[in-house]
Amino acid sequence: MKAIVLRAPGGLDRLELHNLPDPGQPGSGQIRVALHASSLNFHDLLVANGSIDTADRRILMSDGAGVVEAVGEAVSEFKVGDHVVSCFFPQWQDGLPFAAVGNFRGTPGDGIDGYATEYTVRPASYFTLAPQGWSHAEASTITTAGLTAWRALVTDGQLKAGASVLILGTGGVSVAAIQIAKAMGARVINTSSSDKK
Repeated sequence: MKAIVLRAPGGLDRLELHNLPDPGQPGSGQIRVALHASSLNFHDLLVANGSIDTADRRILMSDGAGVVEAVGEAVSEFKVGDHVVSCFFPQWQDGLPFAAVGNFRGTPGDGIDGYATEYTVRPASYFTLAPQGWSHAEASTITTAGLTAWRALVTDGQLKAGASVLILGTGGVSVAAIQIAKAMGARVINTSSSDKK
């Protein structure tokens, strides 16, 4: 199985393609996913270039999308063939943020191995169903950007219908924030470095 790993202390010249053992079949509560796409987020770049410390030989990339190949016992939310996308904070399924949400120790591609690999076996809670009709490449872009926008607007910002929101730029987080704010009934003002964007 091929994977991209980062040699400590980091740096783009410290990325290596490795052949690693196949992760095998899932245990109870786990699924095996054949990964087809991953998206590069700013957080991933900070880990890769060494701005954020991580373990030697860390498999990079916090977002991944693919197809469920096998399902372990006690897993009812997925079946073989389902298209799935990873969760950026797999330990945060719902509710208000808590201490483990902000420390990144459980974040794929940072505190634990990520999705720059061909296959992974993880707890089922590490994935959710991908939007129907989306390609793997499209689905892999929603996790980090979508969660960042949601947390900024809804969790931290406590956005309400009728509020005005200023969104800076046209990157993934900004595009997700525009869509979330509009869906919640907010007035959106967007700035960009160029009229083309």
